[in-house]
Amino acid sequence: MKKIQYTLLLTCSLGLVGCFDSNPLESGSVDRWIDNPTANEIKVSIDGKELIIPAKSGINYTFDYGKHSLSYNNQTLNFMAKPAIVSNSGFINPTQSNYILLTTYYTNNQQVYEKMIASKLKNVPIIINGEQTEIELPINVVNDVFIERNKTPWDYSIDEALPDSVTVKGENQYQSQRRKLYREDEFLKTLDIPENEKVSFPYQPKNFADLPKVVMPTISLDAITCKKGREFVDTQVKDWNKFFNSTGKELANVYNQLTSSETFQTKHAILSECSTNGEDKNRTYATEIDKIDETVKPQEQVNLFITQ
Repeated sequence: MKKIQYTLLLTCSLGLVGCFDSNPLESGSVDRWIDNPTANEIKVSIDGKELIIPAKSGINYTFDYGKHSLSYNNQTLNFMAKPAIVSNSGFINPTQSNYILLTTYYTNNQQVYEKMIASKLKNVPIIINGEQTEIELPINVVNDVFIERNKTPWDYSIDEALPDSVTVKGENQYQSQRRKLYREDEFLKTLDIPENEKVSFPYQPKNFADLPKVVMPTISLDAITCKKGREFVDTQVKDWNKFFNSTGKELANVYNQLTSSETFQTKHAILSECSTNGEDKNRTYATEIDKIDETVKPQEQVNLFITQ
């Protein structure tokens, strides 16, 4: 497989500072843009409601917290909408199209830029005139159905321009990293591609049925030898079941309690007590509570995730 190289048509220098948005936890719903970057109109169904999305366009949709379904191209997946514990944004990609996350650096020194960007370069599969090869660029190809900013961090989203310059704070700061998310066709315009070459990234959508799903683990309450630990895990299992069956602000309240500092402190206080009072020499409480944490913690900073 041969490797090629195109020049990025970007010029970045230092200039102005941006700001961050906020995401109040009190809401009972979350807004998401449903994007269609393809050249054709698509039909998507949310909870059985059909939406027609024109080519190279999209629509905004409000999801009440709770379980929903998304159908596209004769496939359906279920997902949860919930609060994120920190500020978050994102969009829905029902076609599993490619989006390109570019990492770049703003600096007034070309040598500094080349040194910084070198660590971000990687060989990425690309198709040129029907033949697959590789290209070395500071990018990641993202094609998840739910593209969440806290999972794939960016500074500038698909409809935000990458500025010509930014300003950094601090006397000894001479460079600033920025990430910009592009639709595939818009990213290709930033490359110096010869006119006789047709270029694209491999398109490999997965069956919805094969996408990873968040499924609560089977918990063995009877295996927990520490009484307080067993009672706490029992409460956690019931509260998580309530979460998956709640909607709107009720779900938000349940989730905020499950992820609160009080719950965290109680969990670890019981862990310490069970370990020191001789009731749990085999760490049975830790084993079962870890099963829950390993399932739910990766979802804390996102608003949407696929479930059964």
